[in-house]
Amino acid sequence: MYTVAIDIGGTFTDVVVMEEGSGRTFAGKSLTTPDDLQRGVFDGLADAAGHVGVEVAQLLERTARMVHATTQSSNAVFSFTGARTAVLATRGFGDTLLIMRATGRVAGLSVFERHHSRLTQKPRLLVDERDIFEIPERIDYLGRVVEPLDEGAVRDIANRIAERGYQAVAVALLFSHKNAAHEQRVREILARELPGVYLSLSSDVAPVMGEYERSATALFNAYVGPVIDSYVRRLEGTLRDTGLKQRLLMMQANGGVTTTAQTVPIFTIESGPAAGVVGTAQIAKSMGLANVIATDVGGTTFKVAIVDNGRWGESRETVLNQYQLRLPMVDVASIGAGGGSIAWVDGRRLRIGPQSAAAMPGPACYGQGGEEPTVTDADLVLGYLSPDRFLGGRMKLHRDRAVAAIASRVAGPLFDGDTLAAAAGIRTVIDSEMGDLIRKSTLERGHDPRDFVVFAYGGAGPVHAASYAANVGVRKIVVPFFATVHSAYGAARSDVRFSLRHSHPLVLPVDPAIVEEIYVAMERDGSARLREADVPRAQQRHERWVEARYRRQVHHLRVPAPARIDEAGLQSMMANFEHEYERLFGRGAALKDAGVEFVNYGVDSIGLVPSLPTIRWPAGADASPRTERDTWCPRARALVATPVYEGPALPAHAQVDGPAIIEHPGTTIVVLAGQRATIDEHRHTHIDLE
Repeated sequence: MYTVAIDIGGTFTDVVVMEEGSGRTFAGKSLTTPDDLQRGVFDGLADAAGHVGVEVAQLLERTARMVHATTQSSNAVFSFTGARTAVLATRGFGDTLLIMRATGRVAGLSVFERHHSRLTQKPRLLVDERDIFEIPERIDYLGRVVEPLDEGAVRDIANRIAERGYQAVAVALLFSHKNAAHEQRVREILARELPGVYLSLSSDVAPVMGEYERSATALFNAYVGPVIDSYVRRLEGTLRDTGLKQRLLMMQANGGVTTTAQTVPIFTIESGPAAGVVGTAQIAKSMGLANVIATDVGGTTFKVAIVDNGRWGESRETVLNQYQLRLPMVDVASIGAGGGSIAWVDGRRLRIGPQSAAAMPGPACYGQGGEEPTVTDADLVLGYLSPDRFLGGRMKLHRDRAVAAIASRVAGPLFDGDTLAAAAGIRTVIDSEMGDLIRKSTLERGHDPRDFVVFAYGGAGPVHAASYAANVGVRKIVVPFFATVHSAYGAARSDVRFSLRHSHPLVLPVDPAIVEEIYVAMERDGSARLREADVPRAQQRHERWVEARYRRQVHHLRVPAPARIDEAGLQSMMANFEHEYERLFGRGAALKDAGVEFVNYGVDSIGLVPSLPTIRWPAGADASPRTERDTWCPRARALVATPVYEGPALPAHAQVDGPAIIEHPGTTIVVLAGQRATIDEHRHTHIDLE
């Protein structure tokens, strides 16, 4: 029997197959097909099945667990191709989404973009005044009904929604996180009056404080809901017709999976990167590494996440198209810097991205009509990539087209026609940008990057890691053996996870029983959801956390909470908060006399996935290169003869001194001069930078 995971990226679709009895793992990879994502999925399944030695139908018939991470929600949001959506708001508060926060003009923008304040503007609207309907009703901040729900008005609005042909409705009533009765009644009425229309309640998707953020989250969920539902139903049907007997599981942004019936569509956004962080944390734990910087370089983006003491962080706020949302999401920072990022000249400056050639037409060297120079084109010109062995030899790269693109658009304007120098310049700029994001993700959070190990994955991560990790002072890099499909690997090993949240500000001291009951209620809900997902009780686990702040402060910090809240438990929570506060802001910064306020509470209800057997790779002495080719050496600033090794053939404990190239199907590991790579017994590559 097999576990199968699929991850659709902007450029490639990755597939991982794990044989449950032996632990053997196989990888498949194909180009993403934006016009019909299913085609890319089945191309990847066919590639993986070929490595297993079975047909796709046989693979699916013997699949015990299938997990899918999709970009459909991201595509709908960023391309504005979601459903036509209406919004229902409390009377007098219909402009909440239009007014948004004062930071809406700059939310999610880079420092460079923020500096040009006169050019900033509010984001493009998903809905406008004509799409927002106000309902007579009112619940106060304590959850008390001040004005009853006008059900007749709801029915009248439903008729207008039907007449105008809306496909989805977001319901975001005031203080619904304290009392959801009015929103739930609105759903009952709309479900009866508007069959087939997708309904999204703010109390379901974001039951926390923050009227604007809660409304925006409900809106985005409604906007992508019909798109995700349609895609998942169609994919499930095709998989079932091809042989799949088990139900499909969906990867979520919180680092866990859930059934398709329990999936909240907006929670699937950025699910692939979240899966990569999960895979990183699991491999790091097996190596005894507590502090890791996960770095993912794909075709369009560079992503960074921190695993601190074995745990990944969760972002307090998610920004999509400048809208600020409340999503349970692995804290992943990203910039538009990947293999397909386009190099361009800005006056006398060389800039990279955020524009990307994506999968179609792709980099110039793909030979699919792309004419813009990209990072992948530069890597090919510098000799790091083999034109004949890309994607394991299934795709030929055209060096002449890469040279032509760089020569005409970069070398001519900036490097006096020196194409090699231009390609080296592209690599220097992109690696510097990646290093800057690592510094931002560590130093600004109170971490010293020198205390961490960098994990490099994604198709282009191992090509660049030796440079961007060295830029920030990291001493060691780990490249997972399945780096090119690492996010799919993480999805395959992800637990079932439900992230439950509740807002109830409490200034300490407080009766511990009040806090305990908040957690107990969430854990009851979490247990019910886990049972619905067929998770046995023995595999269920609940992890508590609290977001706290000093009184009069606006922002709060998340810290773990104990399994039982009594007086000692409250003291433990306060101590955790003060320790985290001083770690971030400096010793002595804690405002202990101000008093501590608990604001938001959460429980992650987890269904543990049983571990698989591990395979140890035999040791050997043979570490001979397969061939040799000229590659760019930053020290010599010239091309030098460089040994090229066959990655899958290297035995455990083999050592490779740089400069060297280690080629794997789907990715290439670059080891620079002065660095040493070592293969461990699980076939992961460790690169010592000193």
